[in-house]
Amino acid sequence: MSLGGSAVVGAKMRLDDLMPLQARVGYGSLGTGGSLGYEGKAVTVSGDAVASALSTHPPARLLYHLGGTATVFRARAAINDDVAYRQSYADFAVLGDGREIASAAGVWAGDAPREIVCDVLGVHLLELVVVTSRWAFSHAVWLEPELDGHPVTAQRGTIVDALGRAEIELPPALPAVERCVATVASPGWERLLDDLLGSLVANGGCPDALLLVFLLGSSPECERVVAKYRAVPVRCRPLVKPGMASKSVLYSVASVAEARSYVCLDSDMLVLGSLAPIFGAVDACPEGSVLACREGNAHHYRDVSEALCQVYSGEPSDLGRILGGDPGDVGSYRLPVNDGTFAGSREALLVLDAAVRGMPGAIAWMDGNPRVPWRNQFIFNLALARLGCGVELDERYNLQLNGSTVDVRTIAGRPEVIWQARPVRVLHANGYGRHKYPQLSGLYSSVPDPLVGRGFGDGYGEFLAALRAWLGRYGLGGLTLSFYTIQEDEYARTRDPSVLPVLALLHYLVRAAGCASVLETGTARGVSAACLASAVAHRPRARVVSFDPLETPGRSELWAVLPTPMQACIEQRRVDSVDGLRAALELGEHYDAALLDSVHTEEHLSAEFELASKLVRPGGPILVHDWRAIPAVDRVLAAVEGAGYGVARLLAPGGEEEEAGLGLAIVENRERA
Repeated sequence: MSLGGSAVVGAKMRLDDLMPLQARVGYGSLGTGGSLGYEGKAVTVSGDAVASALSTHPPARLLYHLGGTATVFRARAAINDDVAYRQSYADFAVLGDGREIASAAGVWAGDAPREIVCDVLGVHLLELVVVTSRWAFSHAVWLEPELDGHPVTAQRGTIVDALGRAEIELPPALPAVERCVATVASPGWERLLDDLLGSLVANGGCPDALLLVFLLGSSPECERVVAKYRAVPVRCRPLVKPGMASKSVLYSVASVAEARSYVCLDSDMLVLGSLAPIFGAVDACPEGSVLACREGNAHHYRDVSEALCQVYSGEPSDLGRILGGDPGDVGSYRLPVNDGTFAGSREALLVLDAAVRGMPGAIAWMDGNPRVPWRNQFIFNLALARLGCGVELDERYNLQLNGSTVDVRTIAGRPEVIWQARPVRVLHANGYGRHKYPQLSGLYSSVPDPLVGRGFGDGYGEFLAALRAWLGRYGLGGLTLSFYTIQEDEYARTRDPSVLPVLALLHYLVRAAGCASVLETGTARGVSAACLASAVAHRPRARVVSFDPLETPGRSELWAVLPTPMQACIEQRRVDSVDGLRAALELGEHYDAALLDSVHTEEHLSAEFELASKLVRPGGPILVHDWRAIPAVDRVLAAVEGAGYGVARLLAPGGEEEEAGLGLAIVENRERA
């Protein structure tokens, strides 16, 4: 959620300055400020231009997360002046947590704006809905929509989860991340938690994901497991005795940590395959989707009503009691799911949380039958049904052992679980399945030192993605004057376009050497400078200074598509390399490494090396390119060796060629005794 600086006026906030969680309109796009959102038209009502408005051609639905802290919503409902008198109309409605709290029905073109004011204190999910039976020209607008109070997404302190299971202590503000994996544990679940996290870091394929563990109650052993995997603990004070329903604290995960997308897992699971497809599906599915697997692998339930009766010992009349009114057709929703694995974007999970909070009878119904302690899961299903946002995941991402039998194999020490001739990705040892396959127990919890940590990310992978996008416009010719061609070559030659291993060599040499600042001479199209930036951008003093007097076509475009940290550390100096190195020396600059790849005459390269050896720290690598292709370069390297420096000539002939026969040499910037 974005809170624009202009949105807050005292204790008031203009709603058209607040980013909605979801926005669906029947024509054009959502118009904010003074725009209608289509055809370049402006909002004008009763002859007056309106600078603060929401343009919502029906059928339209806007969702906002208020966090329960706003007090009053007010707006005026109207049809824009560009619609002829009585040509069309719209019905406006305001819903708070799923219940209608205000409306303006039958607003016709030419009518005076209708005032809407309603109490939204305690409301988490605000919906603005517009419908019509005269779709053409129904240019419906909410004029000067405003909230009293300050909508929030998360405050440091504590919150109570949507079903009142625990008071959640919000951790210190965490940086926003792309991906988050969350689970929940309580005393007695330590070994299961250890196996889950161990299998996740071993097989989950998402090392960059933030790991969150909701800890219910005090357990030093759970704390030890969390620390073992460098996860973030989210400590919770149980408000009821921890049990199966306590996992519903995960429904509030989006209010605890900010991520683009989340995967939530029960702690009695083993991750046996990559979770990357789930994160990819979140990105690929319609906005607001919540992804989960169907309830029951051996038996599928027809709809939510059938699941209510057969899984949760309920009856159809329970729907009205839970929702506090007419349930409509939610019982016929045809995707009953198991919430052992669920996923969604931040916006989708904020809406889910608000939808659960908006069911007045949910907690009483859930706690009304102690013999069915998993009733929280039906509330989850009811929220998906009401929002119409469920998307089915393949059952292999929540294979429930409670009612299924699998084949367990071990391949090279790694477990493989097969169900219906296909490999299981997430195995759920729920219910009677907890002790079915003892050979899977303790596989990961017995490992004292797993390879964990989010690290700094794959800078080379990010660089390669940017380079591919750039080469899509420039073709292989974009690699001219790089590590794959020399000037006389007409075409670049790459044996392995999936990796571009010579650039990978440059990246990992510089990164593994611990370099933060690198100087480069002769970058041409900027490929080598971009590669060097990818190797150092994660370091605090990251700096790549490139000396090149020429502006080669495509260079600025390549650098512009790099991730921001890589762009930020590149400094271009349009100056002859020898002059530039001399000036840097006079300024007292120091570097960790150098790449010399500009003018390849003996005189020029010798001068470059002499200056670079004074600028690069003792022992730092000085890389010299083209020793195979240009004899003058090899003669300079021979002279450097004769002066007592260690020289390693890489990419020598004899193996499979990965470049154009140019050659890269490493000089250790230290004269041997």
